[in-house]
Amino acid sequence: MNIVYYSLLFVAGLALGSFANVLILRYDPDRNVFSGPSLSGRSGCMQCRRTLQWYELIPVFSFLVQRGKCRSCGIALTVQYPLVELAGGAITAAVPYFLNGFYGVASVNFFALLAPYWYYIVVAGWVAIFFILLLITVIDLRHYLIPNELNLLLGAIGAVNAGIMAFNPQGLLFQFRDSFLQQYVLLLSPFQNILANHALGAAAGFAFFLMLSLVTRGRGIGFGDVKLALAAGLALGWPDVGLTIMLSFVLGGIISVGLMLFNKSHMRDKVPFAPFFTLGFALTFFFGHALLSAYFGMFHL
Repeated sequence: MNIVYYSLLFVAGLALGSFANVLILRYDPDRNVFSGPSLSGRSGCMQCRRTLQWYELIPVFSFLVQRGKCRSCGIALTVQYPLVELAGGAITAAVPYFLNGFYGVASVNFFALLAPYWYYIVVAGWVAIFFILLLITVIDLRHYLIPNELNLLLGAIGAVNAGIMAFNPQGLLFQFRDSFLQQYVLLLSPFQNILANHALGAAAGFAFFLMLSLVTRGRGIGFGDVKLALAAGLALGWPDVGLTIMLSFVLGGIISVGLMLFNKSHMRDKVPFAPFFTLGFALTFFFGHALLSAYFGMFHL
């Protein structure tokens, strides 16, 4: 039966992804992401301004049926529509699925509401964090900036999650489960305290990116990226954010070189960093422990 529930979560995520598209496409750098103009009014074609009918707003399905074009003016619709919607579906299904296995909650039937009440808050918090990262990624790709309110919200939710994990009554049942690197936190962190590790993660992310921003005078790393690293460090904690930073630079280097080889970009081109950071964040969340196990396994450690 779990496959049915996760399928329902995926469908719900498609709808949330559609809403994320609305926020992204209506975003104006001169106003808040969640301002009135972004939240009000019916959706319409960006070219001919025709108000869309409900059957033109079904996530993914409408895009496929209309062959990626507006039914009125025939303009090609951006592939961002189905990609963000599918990303939303993946978030709402994959994040709970992973966390249920990570915390061993699947064995007590997550969907029968038998897990501790605080656990559902943590899961919802992580789903929200990934949706915020999705908004940050696409807005940075479109506008080369990261809205302050999204960084603030990311950090706030991360702090709440850290507080819940630090003070929940069943804390002893989740040893090595605040860090997605599990037992490697003993090797890589000077603290064995949840709140201390999250404070260290925020400080490390902020200090490292601030140094890069100052050295490059804002041309390599903008101050929005500095605030993103602080917020992500608060959400992930140390040493997870350290692995995230390392992976983001490795991925950024590989992808940037690949684009130059195929003449898709040049050395002087402006490249948004948030998409690489989000990829590194996701890899750390889902595969951080496996990656470190494979790395240390090469040295028989």
